[in-house]
Amino acid sequence: SEITALLLCKLGGQDGSADQIKAVLEAAGVEANEEQITKLVGDTEGKDINELLAEGAGKVKTVKFGGGGGGGGAAAGGAAAAEVVEEEVVEEEEAPDLGAGDMFGAGDGGGGDY
Repeated sequence: SEITALLLCKLGGQDGSADQIKAVLEAAGVEANEEQITKLVGDTEGKDINELLAEGAGKVKTVKFGGGGGGGGAAAGGAAAAEVVEEEVVEEEEAPDLGAGDMFGAGDGGGGDY
């Protein structure tokens, strides 16, 4: 959250000082961690934020996230789900006639004079 506050400061044209970062965090209802703010300001002092973002994006490209290979079982699972849905179809019961008449008060089914 401290990094996000720093980026918001920079986007807003501010220099991203510790006080500015703290103010952004407090405005968002987040408790400011003084130690993390001090370290962040020290690490980014005198550096261009766009260069830091580009450098970070380059590092993310090299991270292996694993995964893949999990999509084959979806077809079988989908068929099983369709069977379950078909089994759960419940027939609706017909509402009992309460003798209250139709919408226009005729109640005899003759259509009334509407």
